[in-house]
Amino acid sequence: MDTPEPSCNNDDRRRVRLSGSFSDPFVRTKRLITDSFIDLLSVTECRKKTVREDITVGSTPKAAYYLLLGISVLIAGFGLLINSPAVVIGAMLVSPLMTPIFGISLGLVRGDMTLLRNALVAEFGGVLIAIGAAAILGLFPFAQEVTPEMLARTSPTLLDLLVAALAGTAGCLAMIDERISPVLPGIAMATSLVPPLAVSGLCIAFRAFEGAWGAFLLFFANFLAILAISAVLFIVAGFVSSEEMGSKLKVLKRFSGPVIGLIFVTILLTHALVGIVGDRRTTKAIEGGLKAELAMEPGTSVDEIVYKRKEGNIDILALVTTPRVLSPKKIKEIQDRLAQDLGLQTTLIMRCRISKDISSTGSTSCVVGRNLDGEFISTKLDPKVKRLQLAEQVLRELLEDYRGTHLDLDSLDIVDLPHESILVAGLQGSRHITPFEVSGFEKGIQERLEDPNVRLLIRSSDVTDISAKGRVLYGRAHFGKPSEPEAHTREKLEGEVKTLLERFPNTFAPNIDAEKRGKTWHVLAEVVGPRVLTPAEIRLLEKEVFRSTGQEINLRMWCRVELMVDNAQFMSVEGFTKKEVEKRAGKDRLNREN
Repeated sequence: MDTPEPSCNNDDRRRVRLSGSFSDPFVRTKRLITDSFIDLLSVTECRKKTVREDITVGSTPKAAYYLLLGISVLIAGFGLLINSPAVVIGAMLVSPLMTPIFGISLGLVRGDMTLLRNALVAEFGGVLIAIGAAAILGLFPFAQEVTPEMLARTSPTLLDLLVAALAGTAGCLAMIDERISPVLPGIAMATSLVPPLAVSGLCIAFRAFEGAWGAFLLFFANFLAILAISAVLFIVAGFVSSEEMGSKLKVLKRFSGPVIGLIFVTILLTHALVGIVGDRRTTKAIEGGLKAELAMEPGTSVDEIVYKRKEGNIDILALVTTPRVLSPKKIKEIQDRLAQDLGLQTTLIMRCRISKDISSTGSTSCVVGRNLDGEFISTKLDPKVKRLQLAEQVLRELLEDYRGTHLDLDSLDIVDLPHESILVAGLQGSRHITPFEVSGFEKGIQERLEDPNVRLLIRSSDVTDISAKGRVLYGRAHFGKPSEPEAHTREKLEGEVKTLLERFPNTFAPNIDAEKRGKTWHVLAEVVGPRVLTPAEIRLLEKEVFRSTGQEINLRMWCRVELMVDNAQFMSVEGFTKKEVEKRAGKDRLNREN
């Protein structure tokens, strides 16, 4: 009678164990869990043979193995250089480095020196090839910048070792049990083997040897974790007999090197993790102090913090987005608070990036820091901050619709007195603002804020607009495309007015603009001289222009009593400056020619 072949499928055995019936649901559940765990580690002889053959073949150092590894490293290198996580994941899927680790583990537990030797050559030969290929890639001119994908693999911690242990467990189970083998691609993505080696090679090319050591340490931690976990699972799953294992002393001798290495790596990574936890606590304390102190500054947020600790001192650089530059007094207050919170001598520098938050007309919303719900717009703010932000919004709306001269809001601050609040607004315009205009702006702000006690103080700065034609008095006289007859008439009127004005003794007209409004030409002249012209003289000038050109004009004079006088003549400041510039330009031209 023929002996049946052993089955490579565990399903028949599983059905036998679960065929019994249990009346108690708790007992049934407990039995189901126990049987499932036992079934997971119960491997048939046929499956054991298949797994051993797969590991032996995958651990053999052949040309195809090194070629596949080289391709994987290059893919990882390019992914790291272009900062593409998807490309790096693709390299993990292609990498053949995990199987030789299983080969080393199985060779150690079984005492199979041939398998162990081949697996060691495959693994560490592959490590050298991977680092070398990445280093060569880093020497090419397109490898210029350090990317976040590279930096993430230069500072391993104990958490990376735990991830490697879990991934190694899953990988070994997937290798043992063919039913969960389809998850192997996902496990390959979880185990970080090729990317750290690629980073190590790139760091060597960039001469960043500390980063190269950190990246290699990450690989070595993964290697040892997978080696240790797979050895335990191979023993539990029955891949090695008592005769193959030998005595406990022999097993300890075989694994003494990996165990010592694992302990050493664990100590290093634990120290790194403690350092990272400390750094995060420091960062959180700095962020908390900055946000608390800047909460009263409208539209101000902390973007980035960089710090360096050294022997009881800490230097902090905070990058903040703010509508105005913070005062040194405010920086000192924040610095003192941080020194108290951290217990360290603190030096704080704040790099202010000027930014204005503008919302739609009538809005009462303000920007705040993004919270865990993803929200960054709120109406619930400190009353002072909200009043200042809304006042700025209202003032911008009023200035946008203002039909007087063009005005720009440069800054806005608030000063709280015992019985009233004063808004101090810095405006830029081509002329000073009148009290009548300030009153209108103040009334609009009071109505929107629903606070009749708010007062407005405007600090006005004069701005001079100058085009190639001269100082801009009428904007349409400098810009736009008039018809040819209109342009000719404008030029004729401006020239005639200039000629008539400069007939007065020591009087100059450096800038004249004429523009047509309906059927009438309006002319505005900037006049510099020893006296102010009278309305009667302006009427005479209008008649003279009409007689010479046939055009009726409405003439206005902006008279400035200021002259540049030397021992020979009177000159306008503009004329004197032009003469000096031309003289200097002539000397420079002569010097170049000589």
